[in-house]
Amino acid sequence: MLSSWSSSLAIPGSSSRCTLQQQNVVAGSTTLPLAVAAAETARRRRRRSEGFMSIGGAGATRAEIELDQKLHESDQLVQVSSASKDSIKQIRRDAGVALLNKSAATAQTSVKQSLDDTAAVWRTREWLLDEARDFMAQAVDDRGGPPRWYCPVEAAGFPENAPLLLCLPDIISNGLSIKLHQQKLARLFEVRCLHVPFYDQTPYDSLLEQVEAVIQEEQSFQPNRTIYLMGQGYGALLALLLAAHNPDLDLVLVLVDPATWCDGYQVLSPFQSLLEAVTPGPISLSLPFLFSLTFGDLASLTKAVNMMDSSSGPQLKQVQQRAVFLKDLLQILTSTATAGWSKAQCQWKVKQLQLAAYNANRQLREVKADVLLLASGKEQNVTAAKKLKQFLPSCTVRIFKNSNPALLLDERVQVSSLIKATNMYRVSKYRDIALDYLPPTEDEVKTFHESHIRILKQLFSPIFFTVGKDSKMKRGLPQITKEHPILFIGNHTFVGLDLAIIVNAFLEDQNVMIRSLAHPALTADVARGLQESGIQDVARLFGAVSVTGSNLYKLMAAHEAVLLLPGGVREALKSKGDAYKLLWPKKAEFVRTAIRHGATIIPVAAVGGDDFIQILLDQEQVLQFPVIGEIIRIMGANMPHARVGNRTERSDQPFLAPLGLPKLPPRMYFAFQQPIYTYEFPQLLHDKEAVDKLYKLVQSEIESGLDYLLQKRKEDTYESFIPRAIFEGTWGHSAPTFKP
Repeated sequence: MLSSWSSSLAIPGSSSRCTLQQQNVVAGSTTLPLAVAAAETARRRRRRSEGFMSIGGAGATRAEIELDQKLHESDQLVQVSSASKDSIKQIRRDAGVALLNKSAATAQTSVKQSLDDTAAVWRTREWLLDEARDFMAQAVDDRGGPPRWYCPVEAAGFPENAPLLLCLPDIISNGLSIKLHQQKLARLFEVRCLHVPFYDQTPYDSLLEQVEAVIQEEQSFQPNRTIYLMGQGYGALLALLLAAHNPDLDLVLVLVDPATWCDGYQVLSPFQSLLEAVTPGPISLSLPFLFSLTFGDLASLTKAVNMMDSSSGPQLKQVQQRAVFLKDLLQILTSTATAGWSKAQCQWKVKQLQLAAYNANRQLREVKADVLLLASGKEQNVTAAKKLKQFLPSCTVRIFKNSNPALLLDERVQVSSLIKATNMYRVSKYRDIALDYLPPTEDEVKTFHESHIRILKQLFSPIFFTVGKDSKMKRGLPQITKEHPILFIGNHTFVGLDLAIIVNAFLEDQNVMIRSLAHPALTADVARGLQESGIQDVARLFGAVSVTGSNLYKLMAAHEAVLLLPGGVREALKSKGDAYKLLWPKKAEFVRTAIRHGATIIPVAAVGGDDFIQILLDQEQVLQFPVIGEIIRIMGANMPHARVGNRTERSDQPFLAPLGLPKLPPRMYFAFQQPIYTYEFPQLLHDKEAVDKLYKLVQSEIESGLDYLLQKRKEDTYESFIPRAIFEGTWGHSAPTFKP
């Protein structure tokens, strides 16, 4: 529910910068039965201990609302229990299959983890349903005061010097839809939300003036501070208008399904006015339309549930559960709103929505701010996203075709992660790849492991070795310290599937983030038009940046741990006979940069990745094909280049893959050679001959590691995929390997 913290900005003559003052809430008298009253008291004490505060008072029908709430909670518990039973049955069936290949202990652990994950999702959904009931009940009782700012209790403890995030209300839920995201957003921003009372009829242009006053005051107080505006539907329209009115200010917009399509055209049925006039009772026929902008329409959700009733399978079950959850949420909101909103209020809201959309569309060309646009797969939202992508000069779009209509209520859509993954997070006007980068959170690491690393480990079962101070090889990773910058230099295996394995290994073992210097195809949005969130977002979220000399310099200056594969595309997309060969450029620039910053260079040899494919035709042979070759050549020319301005080296060839057949996944081996401490000889910086010798030393160390791994893996009983998969499926842990 809303926090009771509100800004005195809403009071004429006061400043938005003054401290937020807490408003004490006095509950009105009720006639609840003793048992229900006791339960309500216990519930409120529990909620206060969790950090939630109320806004508004108790109404005349409070007892009826509370009794109905208890009944609804009981129904929800039955639904959750039923859903949990279905989940348990499915998980047990899956575990029964797993027992054929795993030990009983491993299967039991897997079942427990799945049950914990399922329970966590349902706890989140039940919490939001509980929030929705309280939110709407108190919103109906909240009849006083103008629109005002508040800081959510869940969003306390933001980092020092964090950017300011202003959350603008949508047309009907008044911020409820972003409630799931407030706590995570507070790890990045100082979060403030604009609360518009339930019955308030402040027009959209007056709301713009109020928000604009905060923006301008913040800019005068901290001129270098970036201000973010986040809104869904109607709130997104307000954000666009504010950016259009302030093109010279440093603003970043986070827009969720902006309702630009609700402009001056008829968004309701042509017979709406006639039907409203002849329909008895206070309920407006436009209410379902208003709710559909934020939560999706009840009819489509119910239809989706009915269509999936006869379906089976865990994935379809999850979709069905999400639809049931949204249907319950929509029923809570509509049942409360219909008791409080008149036809005139609903018609007024539709009119404000249309006016805001009309003016936003007219002023799109005035918007100069950076924009992150998140769109669900509904037709009108996709159309709106295409239009905004066309008109806004700096607009990044992420479309979620298979998401819930209520995008912010889909637990798969994490706004805070997307802001970081699209490089939209910055604390000042110009983004710094080192200072503005925030390492992934525990939740993001867990998601990364579940979606990517787990399958890579199952396929390649990686093994790590390190050369110790005694020059002997041993199992494990080298210990990393941040006293000096760290520069890992390695050979580029085919495509570079092992990059994620290395990054994850140091995260798990030492909680150290390795920043990768990667090809622009992995770190930049190369596709035109609308994009779904993909591997580029994951790479950026986990620290990858485009491989340039300036980026390496900045990361070294910030004492980061960096991974660089100098062979680039030429080494990643090898020709026949080039497996495990170092195809590096002639210039030794990374060595010079390392010396300049006193970095520790750690050569890394990687074996296994080049055995993943059997090359039939290399790039030159593929390009010889008539018609097809020319098409591939044009496609390759349109891809970004990692190195520009120097076409004399073959290592700068376009991004063209050879034609090949995949083989059974090989085992991957990594050898970290002895470190080279460049801070011990800073005098070599301007000695070209010495720098070249050091460059060749790094190459020699990697080649030595490759020879060692290629020879020793012959002793690995489980180097081949089938025996390794049988062993690991049976025992539930990594198969043993050779002794170093």
